[in-house]
Parts: sequence; C-alpha cells; structure tokens
Amino acid sequence: MFVELVYDKRNVVGLPRAKDITLNELTKRVHRIFPDADARVKPMQANGLNSDASKSDREKLNRMLEEMFEEADM
Repeated sequence: MFVELVYDKRNVVGLPRAKDITLNELTKRVHRIFPDADARVKPMQANGLNSDASKSDREKLNRMLEEMFEEADM
C-alpha cells in the first residue's frame, strides 16, 4: 500500500525542512496503522491524499491525517 500526502507548499513557506518534517511525521503515524505502507509527501499547490487503500482503510488514514494536523505546532 502507498500513502501520499499532497500539501500546499504555500502554507509552509518559511518553515525550514518542511517536506522532511512532514514526511517523518506522516511515516510515523501511517506505520502505526499500516506497518508495511510506503509513505510519501508531495509539495504542490493543493491539499489531498492519494492511496491505493480500501475505502475502510482510507477512512482510517483520513482520521489519522486530521489528528496529525490538529496536533501540529504551526
């Protein structure tokens, strides 16, 4: 399974190593739920989640992402 977080790079302007920080946090959280998943991040000009996960697994991923961003220190 792969999980790719697409995020708006304009929201993290001025944050050094934003891609690395986001990837590390995403990987940590995804691996708690799906240990074999391949986590990736892609800075673009929109937000989204790409994955080949099933519908029920996608719901778990969406909840995990919500928690991740609610807990972010930004």
